[in-house]
Amino acid sequence: MSRVDTIRRRLLLAAGGLTASGLVPRLSGLALPGASAQSAQDYKALVCVFLYGGADSNDMVVPLDDYAAYGAVRGRGGMGLDAGELVPILPASTGRRYGFHPALSDLAPLFAAKKAAVVCNVGTLVAPLTRAQYLAGAKSPRNLFSHSDQQLQWQGLVPGALVNTGWGGRIADRTDAGNPVLAIPGVISLDGDALFTVGESSVPLALPGDGGNGLAGDPDTPWGRIRLDAMRRLLAVERDNIVVAKAADTMDLALRSAETVNRAINADLPVVDAAFSGVYSGLADQLRRVATLIAGRNALGVRRHLFFTAMGGYDTHASQRGELWSRYDELGPALAAFQRALDALGVAAEVTTFTLSDFNRTFRVNANAGTDHAWGGHQIVMGGAVKGGTFYGTFPTLAIGGPDDAGDEGQWIPTTALDQVGATLARWFGVPGPALTQVFPNLGAFAAPDLGFLT
Repeated sequence: MSRVDTIRRRLLLAAGGLTASGLVPRLSGLALPGASAQSAQDYKALVCVFLYGGADSNDMVVPLDDYAAYGAVRGRGGMGLDAGELVPILPASTGRRYGFHPALSDLAPLFAAKKAAVVCNVGTLVAPLTRAQYLAGAKSPRNLFSHSDQQLQWQGLVPGALVNTGWGGRIADRTDAGNPVLAIPGVISLDGDALFTVGESSVPLALPGDGGNGLAGDPDTPWGRIRLDAMRRLLAVERDNIVVAKAADTMDLALRSAETVNRAINADLPVVDAAFSGVYSGLADQLRRVATLIAGRNALGVRRHLFFTAMGGYDTHASQRGELWSRYDELGPALAAFQRALDALGVAAEVTTFTLSDFNRTFRVNANAGTDHAWGGHQIVMGGAVKGGTFYGTFPTLAIGGPDDAGDEGQWIPTTALDQVGATLARWFGVPGPALTQVFPNLGAFAAPDLGFLT
């Protein structure tokens, strides 16, 4: 065997480490012979913002006209929010005033402009459940108050089972997301590996934190181009062996895919820069890169895109007032900047952003001025297709041991199932009605598969 052949074989054997999240060895299933590139017309994107740790939504949205119930529990000891601190909103569905957490003030104009809505008291459920049924032992999701279990259930959404796919990936399976010709996945994570992104056939791409994708090194420098060109010449050697030829084709496809994605991520986009001006955080950086990929949708040839972004730090067992303020001070400006970028790009109606989290926090305050693990909580949906300015679902009764409490800590039993939220997003995204139960196998347990918050 010649030295060139030896080098070439070693190159192909090492290919698995060359792209983000081990993309190369899984590309052969995407390299469909004879497939035609998808048009980016009729483009839609879903953007998940996962809040790891269990974000407290009792302080996210607070009743103003009915503040007394909140103030009696949360206002004591200075952990909660005073009525004067809240940013008022008037949901059309209630006719009564509520308030956003002051660090989420950037969301109030979006709510008033009907570009954002709140889905109330959402959580994992096996079936609709009342307090009496729960206390009598009716079936509920497994390991309700465990971070790891609930993160997997929120992202996998098959109650009572351990699954290896997520509902974002399963949506991608049924909407031809991505571009098989260029091997550009339809599901992209900006926060590492996540169950939400894994489909039965769809291959997710997890982009590294530095924004690069593909071979290490700078292909734009003269020496970098020489190395890349040399690799491509090695891939063209010895085409007689069908296995080696297939591996070379897959490697070449990965290189071209990486170059295309990198060009989209690193594109010079003044309108996106302007939208994120002065907004600096880990989440903002993730959402900024999502905006650049959406702006490059035509070059990528992707008609359907799902993105996963995330931030942590929401496990606020102590000193919650300051800790939660810091987290929301990152979340609110990042979401608002992202929506400004979408508006400037002219794609606001084609992109829907939504939050998820492990669970809510207890309404009762603990001895460390923090809160503990709870259940149902509020989630934000945002975008030009959102029928905003209102609440969806039922806001819980803020009473310890009351009709919505699973115990005596203020752990709200969800009145809206996550399955319903997911199915509403999936239907808008293009999942056919009959296929919704393939993505959300427990959807039939709930009366309304579409909550109506999207046009």
